[in-house]
Amino acid sequence: MRKKVSMRLIRFYNQYVFERKKESFFWTFFAFGFTVILSRLIVLDMERGKAFFGYLYIKGYHIHHFYYGIILLILSNWLALIRYKRLYKRLFKVITSIMFGGGLGLVVDEFGLLLTMEFGIKGNYWAPQSYYAIGVVSVVLALCLLLLKAD
Repeated sequence: MRKKVSMRLIRFYNQYVFERKKESFFWTFFAFGFTVILSRLIVLDMERGKAFFGYLYIKGYHIHHFYYGIILLILSNWLALIRYKRLYKRLFKVITSIMFGGGLGLVVDEFGLLLTMEFGIKGNYWAPQSYYAIGVVSVVLALCLLLLKAD
């Protein structure tokens, strides 16, 4: 049974993603969705006090996860600009797409917090703007996946 399911997934991936030259968009969309869901679940656990992870503080300043997202966005875009003959292959594109989608997910996940934050006042992580931003970015990435070729 497992073998049939895995063979179907491989066939589906090859037919609808790889052959249609949509690998970069697929992995970006997948990483974005996975990152948003995972970060929301981690924040929920932290707020309940049951989290495996804790907040990172440097000199009393809380480092939000959108900083990690910005770093991933910068690195992925810088790496995507490198076009060495042997370095810029399929695996390299997949890695940069995953980094970009993950970084975008981390930034967009805290979009409401960034919009509601003022100097010295904590923003609202659960603000509706976060959900609007997640929805808009998801739709844009899904449209790119359906309508465009990238590889």
